[in-house]
Amino acid sequence: MASTLQIPAERESVVATAFRLNLRAAWLQGLLLYLVCFAVLGLLAFSVQGFVGTDDYYHARMADLIITQGRLRVDFPWLPQTILTNEHFVDHHLLFHMYVAPWAHWGGLAGAKLATVSIAAGVFVAAWALLRQIDVRKAWLWTLALFAMSSPFLYRLLMVRTQGAALLLVIVALYLLAARRERWLLPLAFAFAWLYNGFVLILGVVTLYAAAEFIVERRLAWRAPVYTAVGLALGLVINPYFPNNFAFIFDHLGAKVDFENGVRVGSEWYPYSTSVLMINAGGALAALALGVLRGGLGERKRDTAETALLLVALLTLFMLLRSRRFIEYFPAFALLFFAAAWGRGGIVWADWLPLRWLRRAAFAAAAIAVLAVGGLTLRGALDDIGGSADAAYMAGAAEWLAANTEPGTPVFQTDWDDFTRLFYYNTSNIYLIGLDPTYLQLANPLMWDNWVAITQGRVEQPSILIHEQFGSAYVVSDTRHGAFEDQARNDPGLQLVYRDDNALVWQVAVADPAG
Repeated sequence: MASTLQIPAERESVVATAFRLNLRAAWLQGLLLYLVCFAVLGLLAFSVQGFVGTDDYYHARMADLIITQGRLRVDFPWLPQTILTNEHFVDHHLLFHMYVAPWAHWGGLAGAKLATVSIAAGVFVAAWALLRQIDVRKAWLWTLALFAMSSPFLYRLLMVRTQGAALLLVIVALYLLAARRERWLLPLAFAFAWLYNGFVLILGVVTLYAAAEFIVERRLAWRAPVYTAVGLALGLVINPYFPNNFAFIFDHLGAKVDFENGVRVGSEWYPYSTSVLMINAGGALAALALGVLRGGLGERKRDTAETALLLVALLTLFMLLRSRRFIEYFPAFALLFFAAAWGRGGIVWADWLPLRWLRRAAFAAAAIAVLAVGGLTLRGALDDIGGSADAAYMAGAAEWLAANTEPGTPVFQTDWDDFTRLFYYNTSNIYLIGLDPTYLQLANPLMWDNWVAITQGRVEQPSILIHEQFGSAYVVSDTRHGAFEDQARNDPGLQLVYRDDNALVWQVAVADPAG
């Protein structure tokens, strides 16, 4: 009896050979997909001379500092008036900066952009691998449809920021869950804790997958959330910035949860209007709706993977309705759910058509539609990227300050988000405010109130307050702060020492009473 159950050696050899060939074909397909996506995304990223986003300049310089200073916990003396003093500074995107570090250090601006493109292309390949794992047919075509989901999605994916890497790891987590490799979630969650201070996202996604398993299979899948929670806890504790990272989480996210504190944070933290949402995420919303519609056709019921992707898509849609910055997540999961719903079994790729040539024609039509809509989306992303500020913005002022002031000289800025560019081009000076306006407001509310009044031109002879309260020897402003510029022009304590098309620099010439 035992001999009848054995696979003949010849048959076993054929099966092993077929497996190796299929595996090799999959690797080649994945590599080709990566190269295509890398090329397309690279063309978008390098369509402008500078970085795609404002915060990119900060992240590129922080990455470079890891190599320049030669340690993971870098010294950060540049925002001493905020909660990010050198003693309390936390690099809450540490893993991302570690990855970008060699690219930015030896490749400069171009190197940092290439690092981001490499991650963005990896998102597409991870999505393809997940679709293959859950048996979606023509997974490569569904993956390319990701280009057609949303222009802002592509635009933000190419920023030198952590959202692309965070999306990549979340998709990898879903792949591990689908492949029943839950133990790998522990090191993945550890890495996520070092990558992103929104670490709760990956725990939420894993928990939703466990909920889907319970809904579909009536199985309590507790291991995956436990592995994830343990990995996150270890990542937060075994951390170069422990225990400051815990305090920073509450300081950083608390102001974002409550927008009623009167501090206007970056626009990305606020929701889209309905009309703008339909324009910016129309493809993703349509994909979600069509995926839901599929559940009412045919007799096939949603399995665990499809149910989990639906739940994750709904979670990220809720996040997007709360804040436009989550446009970087929702389109990907809307597409993955859409593919899971329509790309497996039943009415798929027009299988109901009786003739082979009709099925091929339907497939060709679908591919053409993906290319056409994807082309329009890419065009929109190109326009978004083209609207980013010129690479020279603040470069002249920063370089003048570096060349004409002593190291450590404090600089007063009239706009908090100018810090990233000043910091990128000039690490010699220290600055008043940056990265987030709440960082100054939390550290010194009175200083914050006076800063707002000065920058809005409501303080006559602002040099006195700038000197006495802020201790700044120089003021830098863009050319759009007309009210402040009018006050500065009438202030004998401010001497204009530099001007270009983008920025102005004044020296604070108030006499020191102690002198």
